Amino acid sequence: MSWISWPDGHTRIRGFGGQGTLCLQRPFGQTVVLAFMILLILLGVAEFVARLDTFQALLIEPTMGSRHYQLGRKLVRLDALSKHEGPIDCLIIGSSMVDGGFDPQAFDEGYKQASGQNIHCFNFGIDASTAASAAALAQILVEDYQPRLLIYGTDARDYAVPPEDKDPAAILESDWIQYRLGRFSLNGWLIEHSYFYRYRYQLFRLSHFQLETLRSYGIMPDGFTPLTKVSTYINDPPDPQDNSFEVRYNHAIFSSYEMLAENLDALERIMDHNQPGTQVIITEMPVANGLFYFFGNGKDDYYRFVNRVDKLAQAHRVPFWQTDALDMIPDNGWFDYSHLNTTGAAIFSHWLGQQVGEALMQGTIVISDQLPPITPTRE
Repeated sequence: MSWISWPDGHTRIRGFGGQGTLCLQRPFGQTVVLAFMILLILLGVAEFVARLDTFQALLIEPTMGSRHYQLGRKLVRLDALSKHEGPIDCLIIGSSMVDGGFDPQAFDEGYKQASGQNIHCFNFGIDASTAASAAALAQILVEDYQPRLLIYGTDARDYAVPPEDKDPAAILESDWIQYRLGRFSLNGWLIEHSYFYRYRYQLFRLSHFQLETLRSYGIMPDGFTPLTKVSTYINDPPDPQDNSFEVRYNHAIFSSYEMLAENLDALERIMDHNQPGTQVIITEMPVANGLFYFFGNGKDDYYRFVNRVDKLAQAHRVPFWQTDALDMIPDNGWFDYSHLNTTGAAIFSHWLGQQVGEALMQGTIVISDQLPPITPTRE
């Protein structure tokens, strides 16, 4: 009798005199279980690596299932800031006017000047966001980070663009946002709970040596996206021959200005977060005088937006701080008709920080220490 190993991995015993063989084979069920355990180990290792800061720092941030490039990038920066510098005291949300118009460092300086205290802020402004998409983000951000101060920087456009428009829909229709709002999907669940799944496309491209997946650092660690260009036309009426995107877009939005009910409802949902532990403030984002030329009825249309927001804010007992009459931004502080550059952002943010600090000292707002913010709860 002899033992023979065959190429198929089975072990066979040859009988005496070469008569017949006995084949010993691992049961099929055990093979499947072993393969499944190996797969789980490999997935566990991949998940562990995908959660490492050193790994995440190399690649473009995950999209979180959205077509909007900023959502994942802001979330990664917010998580990193809260992890390495401590809980976030305040969050500001809004559109690109907030993204490029709110400088957290200048805000902190103004706040400290007025109150003698420091404050830890993050800019979560998202390009092309509206009141509807801002409300969805506010719900998630308040749940995960429990900021003591939530600021909504708003403008007239926030209420004129319908939620189904391609820009806000890029946020609202993403599986992850919908999952966080209570509408289950497997894709949304996986994005929420698995970093390996979030980074799967970046890993695939990296495995094929497509190094364009390496991260770009256009957004600052505190969420601020500085805009450096200085525009000189911001107080003039638009040239009728100007066919630029900015002019065409502003005409389309403001020439027949209407405030949509779904966006006004969303504003109220944002203000509903004004609860013990989280103070909500609404602020009007500055706009250049030239923007008023785009409204069909000029400043009358614009003040319709201001008055409606003010009325809702009073009903919810939320401060609404207006900026138009202050004329605080110099001519060299504008990127375009409705966006501040770094000069304008520093001026506005310092003023806003002072306003918050003074209101705190006067007792007109409450930034409570009783329910401190916590680190993110996302897995």
